[in-house]
Formats: sequence, C-alpha cells, structure tokens
Amino acid sequence: MDLSQILPIPNLLDAKRVLAFSPHPDDNEVGAGATLAKLASSGAEVTWVVASDGSVGTEDDRAEGLAQIRQTEQEAAARSLGAHAVRWLGFTDTHLRDDPGALEFAVVAIMRELRPTAVFCPDPWLPYEAHPDHRALGHAVSTAILMVNFPLAHPDAGPAVQAPYIAYYGTAWPNTTIDVSETFQAKLDALMMHKSQFLPPLDQKIQMYLTLKAMSLGEPLGVARAEAFKVLTNHHLHFNVDTWQS
Repeated sequence: MDLSQILPIPNLLDAKRVLAFSPHPDDNEVGAGATLAKLASSGAEVTWVVASDGSVGTEDDRAEGLAQIRQTEQEAAARSLGAHAVRWLGFTDTHLRDDPGALEFAVVAIMRELRPTAVFCPDPWLPYEAHPDHRALGHAVSTAILMVNFPLAHPDAGPAVQAPYIAYYGTAWPNTTIDVSETFQAKLDALMMHKSQFLPPLDQKIQMYLTLKAMSLGEPLGVARAEAFKVLTNHHLHFNVDTWQS
C-alpha cells in the first residue's frame, strides 16, 4: 500500500535545526557525516548528541583516558563538518540498555530543549546489528519522537514540542538518498580524526568501503557520491504495518 499521499515523507534537506544522535563518538560521521555537513553548509543548525563516552571502544586493555581522547576527537571532527555544538548525554559505553527509561528521558529532554526539525540516529531495526548501544539509542530516539509532543509524557523533561521527523542512518530500507558529492571527502577527513578508532589497516578499509557504498548509492541518481536514509514522521512510528515499505 502506498501511503505517501496520506503520510508524505519529509524532505530531509528542508531541516533548519538538526539533532544527530550518536551512540558513540564517530557513529554520526560513519552513517551521515556528509549529509550533516551539507545541511550545516546550507545554514541548518546541526548539533551532535553523543550518548556514551566511548570508553570501551578499544582492543587495548591497558588503554587509559580513552573517554577524554574520544571526546577530543569527536569535538574536532564535528567542528570540521560544521556542527553548531556537541552535547554529551553522559552514559557509559556499552551500557545504554541498562536503564532504558533514563535514556529515553535524556533524549526527550534535549529534543524539548533544542526543538529540532529533524533528528538522525542509527536504525535499531537493521538486520544483524549486534551492538546493544546502537539498538538501545535507536529505540530511545524513536520512542522519544512519539512522546515529545505529549505534555503528560515525561513532564519533568520540559514543555511539549512538535515532533521532529527522523532520519535513520545505517538502514536496510532507505527511502531517501542525498547527493553528497561535494561533502563526501569532508566526511572521510572527519572520520580519520577519530585516530583512536581507525588504526591501520582499518582506516583504509573503512574509507574504501564507505566510498564504494557512496558511489553505488549515487549511481542511480547520476551523481558521484550519495548517502541513504529511512526518513519517517512520528505518524509512521506507531501502529502502521506499512511503514517498513514507506
């Protein structure tokens, strides 16, 4: 069933205030860095919202001060892509699922404070996504989309606001593809600022994968590079059996 006439998909590039929710430092860059840079360059106010401290993201069991290193890397990478600000929710890496209520409250509170037009986050329904932080944050942001405009939901999180629409990155069912030919190199450059995460040979491998993926997404549009998203409204996110194919 085609519900587009009843529930049209918003134009992602029309967003004027954007919150990009990231489970860890670097996820926004991987999933949506070039699109966020494009939005920022067109005048949108784009804020990174990083849920965890990234303190577990290393294979070195002797690593010290990793959370501070990752915060410094994230601040620099976000600035390079035109971020207005970086906000930290303060949860511990790999523990976002420990208290779903606290995570949802934090997400609702920052949405009500900053009143975004659109939000980005990982798609929690990505098949084979094994990282609990990606699933937990994706679910929390999705639920918050339903709750922000209900004044009796989380009343301590601030006054109700109009629900933003959501753009899932890392999705298996995209409905929106953005030409990012002009900002794609900035995405790769920002990603490489996360030096603690992308050591050789991973640094080259991930750049190659992301480039090939962007080329394949751009080819149907006749452009050099593209990123893809599942863009939905709050009305798509409750009791709608056709949303998966919207």
